[in-house]
Amino acid sequence: MRSSAPMLALGLLLVLAALAIFALSRGSDYDRSPLGNKGLELWLQAKGIPVLRSDPHVVQARSEVSLRIVPLSIRQGEVASQPGDETDDLSPENPAEEAGRYALPTLIALPKWRNSVSTEGVAGKSGLVDFSEISNELDKIGYSDFGFARSETGFEEAQPHLQPGQPIKIALYQPQTFERSSLPEGCEEIAGMPLGALLLRCDDTPDVYLLSDPDLLNNHGLALADNAAFAVSLVQSLRGAGETRPVYLDTAGRPLDDEATVDEGQSYERSTADLKRFFVYPLSVIWGTVLVVAAISFWRGAYRFGPPLREASANIELSKTAAIEATARLLRLSGNDGRMTGQFVLHLLADKAQLLFGSGAGNQAGIARLFQRLARHDKAKAQALHATAEALIERGHLMTRSDLHRNLETFRKLLGSFEFGSQ
Repeated sequence: MRSSAPMLALGLLLVLAALAIFALSRGSDYDRSPLGNKGLELWLQAKGIPVLRSDPHVVQARSEVSLRIVPLSIRQGEVASQPGDETDDLSPENPAEEAGRYALPTLIALPKWRNSVSTEGVAGKSGLVDFSEISNELDKIGYSDFGFARSETGFEEAQPHLQPGQPIKIALYQPQTFERSSLPEGCEEIAGMPLGALLLRCDDTPDVYLLSDPDLLNNHGLALADNAAFAVSLVQSLRGAGETRPVYLDTAGRPLDDEATVDEGQSYERSTADLKRFFVYPLSVIWGTVLVVAAISFWRGAYRFGPPLREASANIELSKTAAIEATARLLRLSGNDGRMTGQFVLHLLADKAQLLFGSGAGNQAGIARLFQRLARHDKAKAQALHATAEALIERGHLMTRSDLHRNLETFRKLLGSFEFGSQ
């Protein structure tokens, strides 16, 4: 038998690979993570507000959307700045400038959480971004000199008024706001809470709205209090009454166009990143199952003990007969018939014991039990048979040919005087 260690190691690696594919494929779906915005898309659609999602291969026309929502996360900043990105051939545009150019209402949600929150699924103090990082992101789109405040008391509730007489109760974990004392001249607070301002609009860019806390729009925050109702009310207020064009949820950061939407997907070369689609849930479950089955198959098929046997019992008897014949031939050639006779007597008694007591009784204990059974029928014959058998087995190799023949004949007659049934 070969060592099982290599095959067990291979099986373990396959199982770990299956678990890794499953875990990574689920963890890489940022849009469905706590920081993603899939929940906002589904909630708006459920309230009758159509939503368009950004596509890296599509240039979206401004005329086809009523409101643009841009989650300005630290994660997106890192991805957008990577060299070799598919948008490198486009001149960088910031959403604030495009909002003024196309007179497009644009809601920009500031970053609050690090990307680790999306993979770990736990929002804690260690996952909060520094205020300096938020200021850097705002500088990129032309905003500066904002101060920020963040609560240290955990969850806080408030009832901001987006529309007169319609307060909505919201709840935020360590809410992040603009410090009112730091607001530049010309910036107006549209909604806020006791800690500070939540939503701003500045005169220099009247079509841009800055939301300080993204938990009012992301998957993590929509489930708290009436945050989902606040998000719907906010979108309805910014896109305007009677508007039917969809909301544009922009997570790709591509520039807009004033012409019709252009699909440029065919002009892009495929990259290794496209392979991720084949390992996204639920396909990851299929691949994981295949790997587990392969590991078990390799493990169970790693041993080979000869050709397959059709009938095990017949082959065992054949092997025993062949072994006895080979041993007898060697003993005859060596002139030691006494040892051969002793083995013959021992095997014959073992066979009789198995006939009476089953296949597991062909040992010393089974033979002793055989003599006890025979003694109950005829004690004298049983004792004579036992003495003759013992003499042939233990001292047969010391007997002369005539003594060996005489004792063997006595053993045969005594054994033949007993009847052996099927039990």
